[in-house]
Amino acid sequence: MNTPLIRLIPATLVMVVLITSGAAAMAAETTPPQLASKRSTEAQNVGVFTGTFANGMPLYRLPSISVIGYRKVELAKLKREEQMARNKQVRAKDVAKGPA
Repeated sequence: MNTPLIRLIPATLVMVVLITSGAAAMAAETTPPQLASKRSTEAQNVGVFTGTFANGMPLYRLPSISVIGYRKVELAKLKREEQMARNKQVRAKDVAKGPA
């Protein structure tokens, strides 16, 4: 007495297992990790020995860096600092006056 429902349950379980294992296999990384080449390892060593020592330690010359700032941010920061300084001065004057 096999009813269609009893035959459907094992088939459903098999399908769920296949789908989950397939999703896990698809999510896995399929490309092998790239080994660090000699050139990329050398590129990381950017310091150049200057030939001098300071306190027994070698000195290295590092490459120059570029720093980019936005004027609007600096102006806003200056305004905020000036406002805080003015607030401190007002509070100091109020304290110096004493109670009214």
